[in-house]
Amino acid sequence: MNLRPKLMLAFILLILVPMIGLGIVSFLNSETLLEKKYSEQTEISLKAVGGNIKYFFKELEQLSDGNLTSSEVQDTLQYSTLPRDDASTQIAINQAQKEMNRILFQHPAVSYVVLYSNDGTMFRSYRNDPTTFRPITLEQLKQQPLYLETKKLGGRSKWIGPYEERQLTGVEPPLFTQMRLVKDYQTFSDIGLMITQYKTEEVYTMLNTFLNPHAEGRDSRYVIVNQEGLILLDSNKQLEGEQLADYTEGNLQHTDSYSSSRIKFNEIDSLVSAYNLDQSGWVLISVKPWNRLTNENVRFVQWIGMITVLCVLSAILFNVFFVNRVAKSIIKVVRKMRLVEQGLLDIRVKAQGKDETVLLANSFNSMVERIGELLTEVRTEQERKQHAEMMLMQAQIKPHFLFNTLESINALAAQNEGRKIMMMVRQLSNLLRTTLHDSEEIVISQEVAHVQSYLEIQKYRFEDLFTYELNVAEEVYEYTILKLTLQPLVENSIQHGFEGLDDGKGVITIDVRAEAHQIVFLISDNGVGMSEANLIKFGERSNKSDKRRNAAELGERRGLGLRNVADRLRIQYGPAYGMMICSAEGYGTVIRCTIPKSRGERL
Repeated sequence: MNLRPKLMLAFILLILVPMIGLGIVSFLNSETLLEKKYSEQTEISLKAVGGNIKYFFKELEQLSDGNLTSSEVQDTLQYSTLPRDDASTQIAINQAQKEMNRILFQHPAVSYVVLYSNDGTMFRSYRNDPTTFRPITLEQLKQQPLYLETKKLGGRSKWIGPYEERQLTGVEPPLFTQMRLVKDYQTFSDIGLMITQYKTEEVYTMLNTFLNPHAEGRDSRYVIVNQEGLILLDSNKQLEGEQLADYTEGNLQHTDSYSSSRIKFNEIDSLVSAYNLDQSGWVLISVKPWNRLTNENVRFVQWIGMITVLCVLSAILFNVFFVNRVAKSIIKVVRKMRLVEQGLLDIRVKAQGKDETVLLANSFNSMVERIGELLTEVRTEQERKQHAEMMLMQAQIKPHFLFNTLESINALAAQNEGRKIMMMVRQLSNLLRTTLHDSEEIVISQEVAHVQSYLEIQKYRFEDLFTYELNVAEEVYEYTILKLTLQPLVENSIQHGFEGLDDGKGVITIDVRAEAHQIVFLISDNGVGMSEANLIKFGERSNKSDKRRNAAELGERRGLGLRNVADRLRIQYGPAYGMMICSAEGYGTVIRCTIPKSRGERL
């Protein structure tokens, strides 16, 4: 990166980013603080509204408790024991219903009262207000799930909110419905069922008392929902009877105590808070549009943003017209240095002027020229060194192959095995064709043919000692490999791995497969394996002087060996590739070689 971009980056990271970051952090922090502040205020409001609503229902519960033991209810349900067709019974029922009117005027919210005796007799009393409860028979009522729920409560109240159980309680106007079993206060036996409906105007008043549409907007509201997300009451009387999930996300209806979050309600960014009323699982929810809550704060943030933008523009102008002038004198040299880092050593800087930049340019040119000379010398020396090591290792391989093969042919000639001699000479010619070829790399198909010829020669030499399997994937044949890589590994298995095994029990398996970026060779045998000491010896690296000193001895006595194969692969392909041995005494040996995928001309 040039000096000018560096200065610009420093300007951005040290000036612009802190300024902008500070503004963003301040804004987000203010948003968080405001959300926390309004959430706490809303919690207080919700608890106040919820407390009033709880007190309202507690008052109704106490009123209902008194009615259960009153003569208006207890005596009325006793009339059900009189004969139905008796005129005096009808007169008594009418009189009882008039007595029940006293219940209506005990509280202004009471709108409708129905009593069911155990024999199905129904007593009703209601105001002139509209009612919604369907006066069905007791048998029909018993078929409703609500009846079983009320019975399980054993005299406690079962509350039904507006728009719940519409088939029974209706929807217009929205009323609260209470169902309770009536027990004889002397025997505590069930003598009937009392159903009472209450007006919702007082609850609406409680909800709207804490609303400030002028400050909070017309979209602010309080709603009461049940556990299924059904909106029972809406302070704006717009969403009643609808599902809360149609207007916002989350499970606000399952709030345990209190929760508050900033989410969208009816596609408007709002602060939505929920408070559990502990009444039939109902939850009181407050919705306040966020933009109305933070209107003043937004204006303040806008002013801060404008000031920040002006400061940023001033800093940019200073950077463009002053800092860049100072940097121009050395940018040219810095650019050339970057090119030299990429390996372009023929780059030179033209020296102009009479100041210190001329000295810098001349020093740069001298340094680049000297670096180029040194790199050329190092590269030439490295190539000579690698070539010498490769030739030394190659020379160790050829005498070893020829010696073993000629010994086998000599033994067959002594036994007058002419056909086997012919086959072995043919296999030997295949070996020599590959071994004596000038190219260091051959295609894998030739390397496989070479090792197969070697194995056939060894099978002639050691009859019934071992068998072998070749599993080579078709797609690897055209890739290249360093020649004479597999033969020394197979030779190791034959000479050392099968020592002491019964004839015919030895098995050599060669698997060749292609992976994403490499070719993998697996040479395994079921021989005696290698001791831990030998494995450690293989893993240790001897110094270069030791290799040169013992090269001739190792070449004729031991051949290339596993160690030299590993060194050849490392020199040819680099440290990322090579050979790994896994072995244990009595469990055989597995050798894994990896080389990169590369293609060459077929030999």
